[in-house]
Amino acid sequence: MTVTLVKHDLKYAEAIHALSSMPQVRDALGLPAGKVEDTIHFIKRECIDEEEGKTVPRVILDEEGQVIGVTSLMFIDRHKMSCHIGSWLGYEFWGKGYNLEAKEVILDIAFFELGLLRVFAGARKVNIRSQKAQEKLPFIRLGVENDYPDEHSWLEVKEKQPCVLNVFEREDFVRYRISLKKVKGKREAFLPQLLLADKNEEMVRKYLYQGVLYEIKCGKDLAGLALLIPQSETVIELKNIAIVSRYQGKGVGKEVLQQLTDICQQQGYQMILVGTANSSIDTIAFYQKAGFRMESIEKDFFYHYPEPIYENGIRALDMIFFSKLL
Repeated sequence: MTVTLVKHDLKYAEAIHALSSMPQVRDALGLPAGKVEDTIHFIKRECIDEEEGKTVPRVILDEEGQVIGVTSLMFIDRHKMSCHIGSWLGYEFWGKGYNLEAKEVILDIAFFELGLLRVFAGARKVNIRSQKAQEKLPFIRLGVENDYPDEHSWLEVKEKQPCVLNVFEREDFVRYRISLKKVKGKREAFLPQLLLADKNEEMVRKYLYQGVLYEIKCGKDLAGLALLIPQSETVIELKNIAIVSRYQGKGVGKEVLQQLTDICQQQGYQMILVGTANSSIDTIAFYQKAGFRMESIEKDFFYHYPEPIYENGIRALDMIFFSKLL
């Protein structure tokens, strides 16, 4: 089972109208009986709102390309780094797992493309089915009315009736979505990703087949790579960790580091080493926030690289090693 989200188009008007006209859907959404023309107007308005950056509306297609519902990120607030989500499925597609898949894809957009921190999911108290559907999602926080009273109040004013408020937090979603998979066989295909963290291809090729290489997966997509190389029976080095641009700065690196730490601990290692350039200010801060402490400095490590490396206006010359006891 695989869903695809596509932008709204008038060619989907009749299908959306037919699905939303079913009594079970119409009553759950509180919609009046309408005509295809109303759906056409809805689609046009959604397209305009997306162009203005107010919403990210999508049509949900099943594995056969059939329209099965709609989903949308609404009321996007760049200052608060949050939005609300709204979605529905045609009655015949209820209870088949499509809701979870559609939520995964639309939240990928919210957290990894828009860079939001949280997405609110509300439901009218009378809409028990919608509440039950949200409760089944493994990456949702339920009953956050007291944590976000302003959002809850706004929602009830908007809906003109009592509502429950839930939320998807980016940290929870990243934890759910990110996994590590061992690479077996040839590794050359992963050179472009490894070079994101180490610009010297000659150097990367020297350690390419050492240790254990992990694919960092976000769902089915490649989000990066991590290479662990044992230094002794008790010490292991994180030789290379590279996150592709789409997932950088979204909490993926933090989650990957935690998963790698857990793996190393389970395998009996007592210390993790990791090195980074003196010019990588953000990376240096990242490792220290993760509990690593400065271990040593190898001066002029990058001095003989074919091309000088500059970050933050600083030339990369020295390698700073950090360590963390497990």
